[in-house]
Amino acid sequence: MRTLMSATGIALSEHPSDSSLPMATLPSLPEDLIRLIAEWIVCDDLDRGCLVWGEEQNAYRLLLPLSESCKPLRAYMKPLIFKTLHNWNIDGESVWPQDLWPHVVTVKLRDHVAQDQAVLKVTQDVYTALTQMPLLTNAILRYNSVVPPAALQSLGAVTNLKTLEIHQARLDGLLLSSLSFPLLEKLVVTITGFRGISRANDIDRAAERANVGRLLRCVSRNLTFLHLSGDLMPVDFDKIRWPRLQSLAVSEHTPSRQLLVPALTAHMPSLCDLQLLYAADMSRTSEGLRPPFAYGDPAGRSLRHILPRLTALSLSNVSDDDPIFSQLPESLNALHIHARCDPHYGADHADLPKPAVAALSNASAIVLVKRLSFLSDLIEFTISVNEFPTAPLFDTIASRFPRLTYLEASRANYQQRRDGWDCTGRVTRNDTVLNAMSRFPRLRTLKLTLHTVESSRRSNMELGETLRRLFGGIASLQTVYFPWFFEPPWLPWQTPDPETWDSYDRGVLDQWPCRESPQPVGVPIVL
Repeated sequence: MRTLMSATGIALSEHPSDSSLPMATLPSLPEDLIRLIAEWIVCDDLDRGCLVWGEEQNAYRLLLPLSESCKPLRAYMKPLIFKTLHNWNIDGESVWPQDLWPHVVTVKLRDHVAQDQAVLKVTQDVYTALTQMPLLTNAILRYNSVVPPAALQSLGAVTNLKTLEIHQARLDGLLLSSLSFPLLEKLVVTITGFRGISRANDIDRAAERANVGRLLRCVSRNLTFLHLSGDLMPVDFDKIRWPRLQSLAVSEHTPSRQLLVPALTAHMPSLCDLQLLYAADMSRTSEGLRPPFAYGDPAGRSLRHILPRLTALSLSNVSDDDPIFSQLPESLNALHIHARCDPHYGADHADLPKPAVAALSNASAIVLVKRLSFLSDLIEFTISVNEFPTAPLFDTIASRFPRLTYLEASRANYQQRRDGWDCTGRVTRNDTVLNAMSRFPRLRTLKLTLHTVESSRRSNMELGETLRRLFGGIASLQTVYFPWFFEPPWLPWQTPDPETWDSYDRGVLDQWPCRESPQPVGVPIVL
């Protein structure tokens, strides 16, 4: 707190009893400064994701003791504490007090408790209240059952609604014929919930995709951000026009009809960021696509003509000879090539076949990087290989992409364990790789997988030595990430996630030399 106060220009006396100095109280400070202090109090909880056993918590609850100290602070804190509301009451009395409605910016509705699946009743009164919240701009829904038409109807009547997220979505029920979201800019519709992917067997998938198509056509004119599960993509997606769409992400599983990038984005003239990060659905072994997936059209035009504003591209399970790589615009700033496993995998699905993943070898990755040397403006690059990344790979990346500020090189190595699928991630010193890393003079962020070692004091010391050499050898480097995994799973229904990383900043240099393992900046959160 002292650092914060001094940074904002408030003088703090080292001798509080000195009566010659004016006494300042928190309520006497300018309102914007009080809000800054309040945000500082809750920032750590915000960074950690506010999750306790899979349940979201309002980070601003930490301000409750402060708000109870005096009436002026209560007035200051109230808009912050209640700008996000959840429905939690199992008994169904879930309508919030009306005097809170003017402060609500975000509403999070769910019909179940994540930990034990207890039913939460969401009444019509809740939906009616949404239409009377003047500042409401964000709505997040998590429903086990079919999303009720009343929810979408009420949210459509919220005049300022800009963000709508529907997670764990089931949309095969009755959808209203007339939906209106006049100002909606961001739409997220995915099948993933706090328990991962768990879908009922009786879902009418064709009806669901048709309903999603109707929703997309309703909002496509003004939408700037769309994140859609591939499972929910309508068959006529390529016919919808998106004049303002800047970011498109498709995740989870492959669409029922996979479209090549030129066809998928034909009506997206403003698109800047494209993420196609899906995997094969291993629960449907007799149907669906298997990696590697095809993205580029051999007879298609270059993306520089189709997507003139494209600056970032992310692909999963792609072949090194895919035509897409020769069609990329030279102005591309970020290219991310991932190997993705079915996120449906977990402790409850150990009987499923080995997940289908397409990852490059070090040799093929080197060839691909050489082919991509025309991307002279690239500042972010990700590559997943089926082995540990080697020094020649880093040497090639450094020589072809000298302007990189972000680099991720990971091993897509999924091993069957009694508790699910795990991505190897313990780190040990690898001299040739560490020497190669010094060739990235502008690098600020590094995500890296090195050799696996057993958990021991020696491995802890090697981790510290690795971090010391990385930060010492790259003056611009600010953050290093190593894969983090856990045994047993952190939550009862979760298995190790290869996309979860421990982060370290330059503060680890102050911990050296030491006998203990350097501590990461924050606790990894799995969503």
